[in-house]
Amino acid sequence: MPYKVINSFIDVRTKALYEKGKIYPQKGEKEDPERVSELQAVHPEYERAFLAPEPLVEEPLEEMEDEPAEEVKPAVYTDEQLEALGAKALKELLDEKKVSYKASATRPELIKLYKGE
Repeated sequence: MPYKVINSFIDVRTKALYEKGKIYPQKGEKEDPERVSELQAVHPEYERAFLAPEPLVEEPLEEMEDEPAEEVKPAVYTDEQLEALGAKALKELLDEKKVSYKASATRPELIKLYKGE
């Protein structure tokens, strides 16, 4: 199943570049469920996940090429989904909710603000 890339990365196994908003795995590459799980988890060094927690709905390739990708945001984010987001994405969510935050706020602080804590 394909997954949306939520933070750009270079796959250490294939050396392929995956840019934010693109699809993982690239055409012609075989999906490794273990690797997908690794990329969905928050990386301890980079403090972010690289793949969306849910696979994309598969559509015929012709339709996907003709239509621009539409980003669907959940109405309510789970703790796991919030943990998977980078600081920039969290700030965008807070901006949408019109919640103030410090520019220097850390990811954990941004998550607490989003949750209203």
